[in-house]
Amino acid sequence: MAGTPSSGTSGSGKSGSGMSAERLALALVRRARRVPRAEAAALKVASSLRGNQLARTAVSRAFDMDLEGIGGTVFVDGGNLLAGEGLDNVPVVVLSLVGTPADLMEQRLEEIGQEQLLTGGFRPVLIIDGDHFSAVREFGWPVELVLSREQWDSESHLRDESGWDAYLTRRYQAIRRNYRAAALLEFGPEHPLTLTYLHSLGPATP
Repeated sequence: MAGTPSSGTSGSGKSGSGMSAERLALALVRRARRVPRAEAAALKVASSLRGNQLARTAVSRAFDMDLEGIGGTVFVDGGNLLAGEGLDNVPVVVLSLVGTPADLMEQRLEEIGQEQLLTGGFRPVLIIDGDHFSAVREFGWPVELVLSREQWDSESHLRDESGWDAYLTRRYQAIRRNYRAAALLEFGPEHPLTLTYLHSLGPATP
């Protein structure tokens, strides 16, 4: 339909027909409130306006919906393994693979994918400290890069007096805030409680 914004709506808030994304969102919201399943319609409107904060705010206020809550925003992709209605409400979990050897990275990613399929209960955001982007891209998950300890130690211009551990803590905190994640956990066989937590996000088992 002409003038309907896509997920790439720019920050200027203008649709192809010249109507601002905020005005278009409000017009769609007013119509949606008159029909059954109005909240679901509003969520679709919000999801289609990924790039426009004002439009998302208009939708969330009109329906008193928390689009920025602890479960993460509706604008974080769940990756290639999960699809369907309700995915936008699945919590975001940040998983750190910092320190994972390169030869084990693919195995760790497959383990995360298996847990996501089994539970259907989380959208992962990965933290890596090496060039593993191509491997992560196959799964379609968001990824954040941090400096490895080796980079920190070998490149003096990157360092500060606080040290690498303090730097990593700051990055972890910033990443969790940015994604409004329900949790930030280290992933690997030496972190068994991470799997327990991820299992708890799935359906209850007898």
